[in-house]
Amino acid sequence: MVVGVQDGDTVTLRLTSNDPRAGKRVGKNLRIRLLHVDCPERGYPYYMLAKKYTSELCFQKNVRVKHQNKFDKYGRLLGEIVLPDGRLLNKELVKMGYAKHFKKDSSDAVYADLEIKARTKKLGIWEDE
Repeated sequence: MVVGVQDGDTVTLRLTSNDPRAGKRVGKNLRIRLLHVDCPERGYPYYMLAKKYTSELCFQKNVRVKHQNKFDKYGRLLGEIVLPDGRLLNKELVKMGYAKHFKKDSSDAVYADLEIKARTKKLGIWEDE
């Protein structure tokens, strides 16, 4: 179950990890950093909308995490959140224009296409482009 939403692309699950790669997060609720996406950071336009959208879709809901057991330098598990209805939160964020495809760490063609479509429709962060 999702018990916290830090920002648009980071959520916390009521689940602990004892994996040493979790670093300082060992024994604490498991944080998930969404793969393939990059939401606006605090202080930037659309930060609150991205966080709110993430909350609406997954807060206090049982979700699954698709991952390859990789952690980032902050001890967050890298993965895709599968919502109760089967959609992927990561893709929904890009589709609605609340996240960019994070090309630095992802070459996934589906995410690239979702970003192009959102950009063309001028959704979310692409509204003023």
